[in-house]
Amino acid sequence: MSAATAPTLIEHALTRDLLRGRYAVNSRLPTIRELAELHGVNAATIQRVVARLETRGLITAVQGSGLRVNDPATCGDLSLLPYWLEITLADPPRAATVLADLLEVRRLLAVRLMTRHRTAILGRAPALKERVRQLLAAQSGGLEAIRDADLAFARDVILATGNLVALSIFNTTARVVATIPDVAVAMYADPAENAASMFAVIAALASDQPDLGDVLDRALSEVDRRTVARFEARLTARKAVS
Repeated sequence: MSAATAPTLIEHALTRDLLRGRYAVNSRLPTIRELAELHGVNAATIQRVVARLETRGLITAVQGSGLRVNDPATCGDLSLLPYWLEITLADPPRAATVLADLLEVRRLLAVRLMTRHRTAILGRAPALKERVRQLLAAQSGGLEAIRDADLAFARDVILATGNLVALSIFNTTARVVATIPDVAVAMYADPAENAASMFAVIAALASDQPDLGDVLDRALSEVDRRTVARFEARLTARKAVS
């Protein structure tokens, strides 16, 4: 294990252990020295890892009492979402629920922002339509090309709203898609479906319908529903043959 990769790999392992409940809430992690010995690194490396775990809300360093384990469900931040999905992949219904929750939050926020910032987004309509055409053209480039085109469309929409918090949530979702292949496969199994949803969003914004929010939600929710169904089916099929 190189000095460059050690903190990242150890942080990943400890994060998964904490989310899986290997260390009970309000218990104490092993000491810095014990963790260093366990992972075969020096104390300085473990201290960097501990600082990251504290930033994520997973642990709290208590003066004179060591490293207290927090409840990740109530103290964890958005950066834990890829880890939550990763540790539930062996439990398809639970993993599907986590993904469905993430997509629902993303969708509800997107609908709210698109409704409020309709004019600003329409100002980018030509560029957004070009993004959709790029997505369709990306089919020959494989999954990564399709993913990048889809994320570029969503990023452009959010940039039009100027909402930095929404961008943070978008970036978290993008990280999930990039790091968990099963999510990307489920999300982009039918690029034409994604493109149709994008065109439906642009058309709805241009129509200025009184029930715009409902129209946008319908355009997005059906794609999310199919994504979650494909994701769960993929995990279930793999589990059946393992």
